[in-house]
Amino acid sequence: MVKLRDVTRVYNQGRPNEVRPVDGVSLDIDVGEIAVVKGPSGSGKTTLLALIGCMSRPSAGRILVAGRDVAKLPERFLTEVRRETFGFIFQQLHLIPGISVLENIMLPLYPVDIGFSAAKRRALALIEQLDLAQRRRFKVETLSGGERQRVAIARALINQPRAILADEPTAHLDGGLSGELMRIFGDLRSQGKTLVIATHDPLVYDNPLVDRVFTMRDGRVLDDGDGDGGGA
Repeated sequence: MVKLRDVTRVYNQGRPNEVRPVDGVSLDIDVGEIAVVKGPSGSGKTTLLALIGCMSRPSAGRILVAGRDVAKLPERFLTEVRRETFGFIFQQLHLIPGISVLENIMLPLYPVDIGFSAAKRRALALIEQLDLAQRRRFKVETLSGGERQRVAIARALINQPRAILADEPTAHLDGGLSGELMRIFGDLRSQGKTLVIATHDPLVYDNPLVDRVFTMRDGRVLDDGDGDGGGA
């Protein structure tokens, strides 16, 4: 699904304040697995996720998504790859206050020419799947933390992506809700989705549903990426 080869991201290159949040990373993530990138704050996890999701370009190295080298694609093609391949769950969720659960979930479809009725049917199906039917008309700021997280997951799925990228998805959840979230991720994997999760939460990276774990520190991957979970 995703291959990185000697990927580096440099800011302020050649200056005294040069920073390399990702430094020579190579890794493989297979179709239909849950892969975790773990490490402390500042280790490069979020930057790596942005590179995988084509939201940022590498300064050096190659990134292959479904066999396509995306590192040097023009922006118009990168937009297409992002829309068709990835769904994003951001750490701060970035839900839009003042509008309903249904409207938030439908937002990513507005640039897509599928028609309002088809978009609404797709959103309502996700609302049912994620047990949000009783909340679909509620404004998102009135929801609980777990409900808001499920809205963010539904929004990430609305474009029917092949892969979900999640940045610290349990940051605002307690242990019980974190376990519920991992069960949802396991269900998505069983549907053929690939999930890449950046986290420093042991409730995530020690979860038996996880197939592969990459440990990052100072912009580098430290181990071979074999997780303890078998993905059964």
